[in-house]
Amino acid sequence: MILLPLLKVFGKSNSRFSEECKTQRDQEGPYYKGGAPMRGEIESAGEPLTIQGTILNSSDCRSPIPNAVVDIWHCDSSGKYDNEGFKCRGVVKSDNNGKYTFNTIFPPSYGSRPRHIHVKVRAEGFSELTSQIYFKGDKNLQNDFARSADASRIISLNKVEKTLKGQFDIYL
Repeated sequence: MILLPLLKVFGKSNSRFSEECKTQRDQEGPYYKGGAPMRGEIESAGEPLTIQGTILNSSDCRSPIPNAVVDIWHCDSSGKYDNEGFKCRGVVKSDNNGKYTFNTIFPPSYGSRPRHIHVKVRAEGFSELTSQIYFKGDKNLQNDFARSADASRIISLNKVEKTLKGQFDIYL
């Protein structure tokens, strides 16, 4: 008789847990452009930034998703988006352990927007996710729709030698 209530408690816990680890969606914005080249070096003209993370299944919050495609775009060091070519745009894939990494620049804020990097993630068997990465300490985080960003999308950066480094895990 005790097993049935325990199963119900664990069932509820697991289902609630999967909602808690799902990466929050965000606006695509007006500057998305498909067809960016596959490359780990997105941009080099500016302050170096490396983002790495793991793409994970939100149903259990820990199973890696291999071969997920991460489409990345952001403004250049002057706060401008390239809509003609593929400057500050690129695509990376997660490895067999769900790990991905890319090198780029620490994008500036522009207007009232905080510094941010857009991502669009696709993996077989999962819904496409469009989101944005924000950065801790940015004074513009409260200025626009970024103020509703989950804390998990506002990442800390550490400087290692001359490169800023951040971790952004993505849950599909």
